[in-house]
Amino acid sequence: MKKFKCLLAAVLLACSTASFAQFTNGGGGGVSSDVEAWKGLRFSYDHTFSKIDVDEADDLGYDGFSIGYVQAWKIAKQFPIFFETGLGLNFARNSESEGESEEIYGYTVGYEETVSTTTLGLTIPLNIVYGVQINDKLAIKPFTGFYLRVNLMSKGNDKLELNIPSELSSYVDPSQYEYDEDYNNFDKDDVGKDYTWNRVQFGWQIGTTLDINKFNVGISYGLDFNEIAEKVKNSAFSVRLGYNF
Repeated sequence: MKKFKCLLAAVLLACSTASFAQFTNGGGGGVSSDVEAWKGLRFSYDHTFSKIDVDEADDLGYDGFSIGYVQAWKIAKQFPIFFETGLGLNFARNSESEGESEEIYGYTVGYEETVSTTTLGLTIPLNIVYGVQINDKLAIKPFTGFYLRVNLMSKGNDKLELNIPSELSSYVDPSQYEYDEDYNNFDKDDVGKDYTWNRVQFGWQIGTTLDINKFNVGISYGLDFNEIAEKVKNSAFSVRLGYNF
């Protein structure tokens, strides 16, 4: 939530900067609003928040990255307003571990269970961008819009490992209790009907980008409209770098 508030503050700052730039331009201050349409590559770090609306269930966080291509077209003659779309490939992973140990006849016996999920998806953004050329090197571009994400892969793994002292290994065989299981989150036979993931997600996003010559940096926040699984909804905070052709 704190990150989201920081993002909103940044977007508001971007909008106020854009308004000031337009005002200065109208007063002959030398700031230009002649932003040209663009296309380019984007790379981002993404942190996904997975909100699970189930009693005693902990929310999850996924770290990942995206790489993609975007292109924009000017859609208003009198104003620097653009429509931007493209295609991005998104990778994310979550891993949660829990361990415990206890004394048995003077020996410490422990276990560690690790549950992980790895995902891969394709995202199509549909954004409206307001661009202001601050000077010949800098341009600021706040945006908002929607996105469509197709979940291509979601694989899970549940692994349990025992830590048994060598003195007890002749009495206890760890392999009888350890396991390492893979499962497909799209397969109801693997995860059950209530936990099967959806293939398609729709959502809303907001953010801003600062262009520095052909390079750019930006932040954004996105929220899925529909659940990715029953009582599970995702949102994401992204920091991105890009290069315009």
